[in-house]
Amino acid sequence: MHRRLAAAALLLLATPFARAAYSPATANGWFITAGRVAGLGGALFRTDVWLFNPDDSATATVTLVLHPAVSTGQPAGSPVASDPIVLAPRETRFFPDVTMETVPAGDGVVGTLEWQSASPIMASARIYTFTPTGTYGFFLAGIPQSESLTAKSSSDDDVHVLQMYGVNSGDANFRTNLDLANTSGVALPVEVRVIDPVTSLVYGGAQTYSIAPGSLLRVGQILESVGAPRIDGLRITAAVAAGASVPSGGLLAAAYTADNRTQDAFAFVGQRQSQ
Repeated sequence: MHRRLAAAALLLLATPFARAAYSPATANGWFITAGRVAGLGGALFRTDVWLFNPDDSATATVTLVLHPAVSTGQPAGSPVASDPIVLAPRETRFFPDVTMETVPAGDGVVGTLEWQSASPIMASARIYTFTPTGTYGFFLAGIPQSESLTAKSSSDDDVHVLQMYGVNSGDANFRTNLDLANTSGVALPVEVRVIDPVTSLVYGGAQTYSIAPGSLLRVGQILESVGAPRIDGLRITAAVAAGASVPSGGLLAAAYTADNRTQDAFAFVGQRQSQ
């Protein structure tokens, strides 16, 4: 009995330390999508960003870099960088309409937004649109580059795959757009599948793309493009093809579902089963 109590006490003492060991603070991270771009129905989506320096005593110097969207097989576009941003210890800074005010990319430009810092920081963003009745949109967490997905171990590897299953696939009032971000320094061969929830049928077969280094590929309305039926529970997967060499970084993905009536939207960031 005493041994069990001692073990339980040790576990309770160890748990806070184990949890504290993890932090999303990183010197290099990405927002899958950012920009200022027109949507359906006259909507204009913009991006606000928050940066937080978690250090108690040291300043952090951060640069934001927008990598413009490209089509499959195209070379990377010219990145657009902010001036250095200095964050005091424990300071939070807010950057409204970031690709117009802070990163001078201009109107109508969308891409993947990277931060580079001399020390770890934390970052969050909101993509939203104005309407006569208010603002509608979604939150995006900044993702450490180390969380990017590398290549599948084999052609039938179904573990090293990004899963996006939170879409309104059975309702005509909603549309789903897919964005793929390459955070690596090499072109990535990427496979995308839309999968039936019951039969596991892949509608339209595997869709293949080549994404330039450090770039965003806007796949668009993937459910319609593969001819998927309007049924609940469709799942989207994205993966780097087996055999690809990825020295660092890799693939990030998000499915954005928007309400055609209000332009309100939510993001479903691709989730991975395993490291």
